[in-house]
Amino acid sequence: MLRVTCALAALLTLAAPAPPDVDAVAFATAFRAGQADQYKLKQIAGTGVSFHGTISERVADGSARRSLVVTLGAASDAGAIAPVKTWEAFVEAERARTTLVVALSGPDLPDVPAQPTALTFSGVYDGQVRTIMRAPQAGDAATADSGPCPGEQARPPDARASFYCAPLLTGATAAIVRQ
Repeated sequence: MLRVTCALAALLTLAAPAPPDVDAVAFATAFRAGQADQYKLKQIAGTGVSFHGTISERVADGSARRSLVVTLGAASDAGAIAPVKTWEAFVEAERARTTLVVALSGPDLPDVPAQPTALTFSGVYDGQVRTIMRAPQAGDAATADSGPCPGEQARPPDARASFYCAPLLTGATAAIVRQ
């Protein structure tokens, strides 16, 4: 009887629909507010623009894989999110410290040029973060940056670049949106 009950429970679990993906803007907004833990181990999906291009990251086994930073928009003080599609709008949002971004890490990310490139993406937030360097053109700002993520201090400590912390989506997939 116990076997039958366990088998039925397993079958119902497998047959249940997967929970819907979490919207990337809602997730990134929660991350900025310090409330991202509610999304741990959930699939995050969205669209955005890569201004940084492909980044090569070293994996623990010594190999390298692609990583991307995707800008979802610019957040206003009132909570509205404005799209950021051009380099000029990106630099303006970076100067104002309002860019809303996620970082992607995965084995099969596309090779993205270092120019505005629209993407759709999906990945899992498992609590990891990534330090992002602001565009050099956005260095002059009235508002200070939050600095690198904990444990990812700049080397050397007197580096003059501006850094901020972004959530990292692992096992990510992305596709370039053809326009």
